[in-house]
Amino acid sequence: MPVPGLELASWIEARLGRKPLWCGDTGPEVVQRVAWCTGGGQSFIDSAARFGVDAFITGEVSEQTIHSAREQGLHFYAAGHHATERGGIRALSEWLNENTDLDVTFIDIPNPA
Repeated sequence: MPVPGLELASWIEARLGRKPLWCGDTGPEVVQRVAWCTGGGQSFIDSAARFGVDAFITGEVSEQTIHSAREQGLHFYAAGHHATERGGIRALSEWLNENTDLDVTFIDIPNPA
């Protein structure tokens, strides 16, 4: 379902628990196709753009990432390294508990990065 860029920023904030840095001044009016790379994936923005995405979500930002997003007409969201990786690690711990004899506990230690 197409969604305006600002609405996607709100969606990200609601799910990850932190407001993302959003650069969308040259992006399309609505976002239809998204690429997501958790953690420090900002260097993959150009690769994502080659797949025709409207938006790229990752954890971290570099100065060049903002320029690349603007030049390629993408919405860019930096939602926090820790925040974007938390879900995958939680899912892995659940899978290990359900499918192995390991006793795994997911410990979420808040991190502003």
